[in-house]
Amino acid sequence: MFPDALPLVLIAAPVATFVAIRWRRALLLSLPFLVTLNGVPLSGGGVSLRLDQLVACLLMIPLLAGAVAGTRRVRLDAASVCLMALLATNVLSSVLNSPVPAYSIRQCVNLASTWVIYVLMLNFLESASELEEFLACVVWAAIAASATGVIAFVLAVSGASIGGAEVSTSAAENLTHAYGAYGTMIEPNIFGSFTAANLLLCGAMLVGRSGESSPRISRTLLRWAVVFTGIGLVLSFTRGAWLGTVVGAACLIFAGRRTIRLRFRAGPLLASLVVTGVLLGILLVLPGETGTFFRFKLANIVNPASQTALVRWFSSIVALDQAAQHPFIGWGTFSFAALTAQGVDFQQFENWRNLWIGNYLLLALHDTGVIGLVFLVGVVVTVLTSASRAIRAMARAQNEYASRVLGLTAAFASFLVAFLATTGLSLGYSWLFMGLLACYARLVNERKLIVE
Repeated sequence: MFPDALPLVLIAAPVATFVAIRWRRALLLSLPFLVTLNGVPLSGGGVSLRLDQLVACLLMIPLLAGAVAGTRRVRLDAASVCLMALLATNVLSSVLNSPVPAYSIRQCVNLASTWVIYVLMLNFLESASELEEFLACVVWAAIAASATGVIAFVLAVSGASIGGAEVSTSAAENLTHAYGAYGTMIEPNIFGSFTAANLLLCGAMLVGRSGESSPRISRTLLRWAVVFTGIGLVLSFTRGAWLGTVVGAACLIFAGRRTIRLRFRAGPLLASLVVTGVLLGILLVLPGETGTFFRFKLANIVNPASQTALVRWFSSIVALDQAAQHPFIGWGTFSFAALTAQGVDFQQFENWRNLWIGNYLLLALHDTGVIGLVFLVGVVVTVLTSASRAIRAMARAQNEYASRVLGLTAAFASFLVAFLATTGLSLGYSWLFMGLLACYARLVNERKLIVE
C-alpha cells in the first residue's frame, strides 16, 4: 500500500509546507474554534483525525523549519519537558506491555498531535497583543460552541433533534449514552468541562476590576460568553463539571482577594447570579424527563452510591487490579479496553468506547505506571507553580492582565476536578487553556506584561 500512496505523499508534503508557512497566523488563530469540533472528526480508511490535530501537525512545520534554519529557537518550559517524558513513557509501555501494540502506538501518535498544541502556543504567542488576539478567538469560540449545544438541547426536547444533545429516556435511565447537551463535542461530560472552564475565564475577566475593557474583548462580548457558557454548563448535566466550577470559583475568589486584592464588580456579579438562579429554578420545577433527571443529578451531585458512581468505582477497581501487574511502566496507551475484553477484538463491540478509564490520574497509572504518573503530576505542578509566580508578580505591579491569569488558573483547577470523572487530556481544548496560562506566565517572567 505504501508505494501506491507515495505519489500522494510527494504532492501533499510541499503543499502542506506552503500552507503551513504562508498561513501560519491564520492556522494558529483557528485552533480555539477547531478544538471545539472534537465530536466531528475526519474519518477514512479506518483512521479518525480531528481538525485541531491536523492543524497542530501543520504548524509544527514552520516551527521545525525555523529551528533547522537557525531563525527560531524552540522554546520549552518545565511542563513541556515533563510532557515529552510522559509521551516517551507511553510509547515504551505500549511497545513492552500492550496487548494490542499497534493500537496503543497509534494512540500515542494521537496524544502527541494533541499535546503539541501546548508547545506551539508557547512558541508562537510571543507578545501581549498576540495573546489578546488569541484570547479573543477563545471567547468567540466559547460562545459559538456553547450556543450550538444549547440550541441543540432546546430543539431535542422540543422533538426537532438535529444532533448535539441526548435527551432520550434510555439515556436518563442507563449508561449507554450520557444525558445532556454536547453540541459539536464528543459527549456531555466533555462539553460540561469545556463550558465550565470558559465560564470561569470569561467570568473572571468580566467581574474583576483589574483592568479596563480590551478593544478585542469587550464587556458585552464577555457578558454573552458568560450567559451561553453558564447555560451550556447546566444543560450538560455533568456533576463533575459542576463541582469543578465550584472549586474553580473558590480558587478565583480566594487567590484574587489574597494576592492582588481583586475586587468584584457588583453589577455583573449580581446579573450572573440572577440569570443562574432563574435557570436553575426553571429546571427544578420543569415537568417531564429533563426536570426529573436534573433534580436527580442535583440531589446526587456527591453521592458515591449513585448508578454512574458505582460503575466508575467498579471500573476503577478493575483498573487498579490491572495496574498492580505492571506498577512501574504500565500496560500501554489506552489498553484498558483490550485487557478487559481478554483477547476478544474489543473494537467489534457496539459500545466498546464505554470501556475506558475516566479518571486522568488512574489512567496515567494504568497506562504508564508510577513513572508516567510522576511525569503527569509534574506537568500539573509546574503549570500551577508558574501561574502562582505570575500572580505574585502581578500583585506587586498591579498588572491589568491579572484577571486573565486568575481566570485561566481557575479554569485549570476546574479541569483537575472534572477530569477525575471524565478526562479530557487527550483533547485539544484542555491543552489550549494550559498553553494560554503558560504563555501569560512566560511573558510575566520576561517582564513583557509587567510595568512597575
